[in-house]
Amino acid sequence: MPLKEKTILTALLLAFTCAAGIKHAEAGAPAVSPNIAAYVNPALSDFTASVHLVRYNAAASRQINRDFGMIYEWMQKSRGDLQLRFKLPDKLRFDGRFGASSGSYIVNGVHQVVRLGIGLHYDTNLANTPGKRKTLLDMGLISYDYLSYTEAQYMGARPYNGVLCAVFRVSYRDKKLDTSHRLVWIDPRTRITVKREEYSQDGKLRSIWYYRDAKEVAPGIWMPTDIEIDDNSGVLAGETRYLHIRVNMPMPDKLFD
Repeated sequence: MPLKEKTILTALLLAFTCAAGIKHAEAGAPAVSPNIAAYVNPALSDFTASVHLVRYNAAASRQINRDFGMIYEWMQKSRGDLQLRFKLPDKLRFDGRFGASSGSYIVNGVHQVVRLGIGLHYDTNLANTPGKRKTLLDMGLISYDYLSYTEAQYMGARPYNGVLCAVFRVSYRDKKLDTSHRLVWIDPRTRITVKREEYSQDGKLRSIWYYRDAKEVAPGIWMPTDIEIDDNSGVLAGETRYLHIRVNMPMPDKLFD
């Protein structure tokens, strides 16, 4: 066989082999659903974790927004890791020690409370600022609660780090309160948001979130254990690691008062 024909035949065989491999991989992968509710894991009701600060860049965090760095500042000043508790619907609590005093940061739906052992106490109502609420999405997961006041537009299936993900544009239903939006890439196997881009109310990219090192923390429940957040230039603003994750541990509502 002439060399030219042999080269063409070899190229065709390689192309066929690659195509067959792609089809095989797709056949074994979970289906990508255009319905964002399909990525809610109803088995998860709450979790606890130790939050460890890996890296923090104060200058880059200020490029995101004024409030972004508060938890990171706490972690820098704390004696050890922060203790995180989260309970649906949208109840969150951070606790830490700062020298001889202790502090708590609590979000209960639209009510945010900051308490420090030295007597400082701040209350904030977030009812009219949905973009400032702390939700399960910050941990890379979607909840029915979050979907109750947001709307999602399916943007298609796109590959990310070798995984075919469902991509959604998520915004708030009440545009009079907040016109910001985000793009989320969701792995259909783990239901984890593996990447998230946050856009401000004037449509500018504000930050990029990466959710990595997914672990199955309970049968059928996956969570990321490393979260990196970059500013709009790709400069790292903060990275945290989640340790000792325990899920569905009953916790009283009064913890979030």
